[in-house]
Amino acid sequence: MNFGITLPNFGKYADKNEILKIAASAEELGFKSLWVSDHVVIPDSHQVFGDVFYDPFITLTYVAAHTHNISLGTSVIILPYRNPVVLAKMISTLDVLSEGRVILGVGAGWLQKEFEALGVPFNQRGEIANEYLKILKVLWTEDDPRFKGKYLEFSDIKFLPKPYQKPYPPIWVGGGSNKAIERAVIYGDGWHPVGLTPEELKEKLEYVNKLLKKHNKDNFKISLRRNLEINKDKEISDDDTLRGPIEKIVEGIKEYKALGVDHLVLHFLSGTSEGILSTMKTFSKEIRPFI
Repeated sequence: MNFGITLPNFGKYADKNEILKIAASAEELGFKSLWVSDHVVIPDSHQVFGDVFYDPFITLTYVAAHTHNISLGTSVIILPYRNPVVLAKMISTLDVLSEGRVILGVGAGWLQKEFEALGVPFNQRGEIANEYLKILKVLWTEDDPRFKGKYLEFSDIKFLPKPYQKPYPPIWVGGGSNKAIERAVIYGDGWHPVGLTPEELKEKLEYVNKLLKKHNKDNFKISLRRNLEINKDKEISDDDTLRGPIEKIVEGIKEYKALGVDHLVLHFLSGTSEGILSTMKTFSKEIRPFI
């Protein structure tokens, strides 16, 4: 099992120095990947994210220039928010400049007021996401890309650079609904849900495996993003699988591993950036060796 960590590209710790400290420490400690989230605007009704939200691609480009081997992931890019031709250019450029370190996590989105602010039809987001995934692949793999769909049409163009990774960076589709799982299996290389307990994940994986068999698809990755907090003093629900004493966290990770999770993306609930760095070190010394 590989482990990744989220970077603070939003909220009160969204600061370039903090981001670089965490990124450098993660690479030094042997974490596999770094992950950023995506929002363009934050409606007043959702200020839990904080006032600042750095662009995910610019953040990862900045991080790529200061790291060497660690993978760079998005958890997740909301596909309908950006023109897919422009999006394809941003991703392939980042993949080339980082020499093949991109993992593209994508989703259809959920925050209706943000869709409205961007002028994107919320009730068509799933259909848009599916079409945009097709467009990305056409642009990345064809020398003479052409496409005719409901939302976009193009031909007689050249698209360069192609991604460093061939045929393109791995696409992991987020979301826990059946529609999201279907999108992951049909268009993606992996499934990337958030916050599922082992019991919830086991139930969802039954549908995933059924679809994988139907579509004769292999080498499909299961990636999960989950909050982690090392704390032996608080009363924490059993459903918070990776929150509590170290022993509980070790057992929780073992459960996920047994279910087939390939890549566990950890969001540390440590209060401060110093707390995040400390938790990363503790995880590397006292948790990871026992998985």
